[in-house]
Amino acid sequence: MKNRYAIALVVLLFISGSSQANRQLASRNGCMGCHADTEFDAPPWPELAMKYEKYQGQPDAARIQGEKLRKGKLFKNIKAHQKLSPTNTTQLMQWIIDGAN
Repeated sequence: MKNRYAIALVVLLFISGSSQANRQLASRNGCMGCHADTEFDAPPWPELAMKYEKYQGQPDAARIQGEKLRKGKLFKNIKAHQKLSPTNTTQLMQWIIDGAN
């Protein structure tokens, strides 16, 4: 029984750590400058999470949506999006799909 609690705790720590890491990734890449509550017209994280929740459970969705983002197909050609690496874009899109918490 104690093992189940320990495993559950480890899983929760991993999930929260992963979420925090992706928030930090967004911050390091300058995403917070436009997608936080600012004067810019970029959608905030909760709005993006609601828009992309339909992709939850789809194994390749983060990579596909990330490529669309980088190539300017989701939004107009935004240089900050185009400068993201494919790996960072996929991680950020997965974070958004998972709720951007």
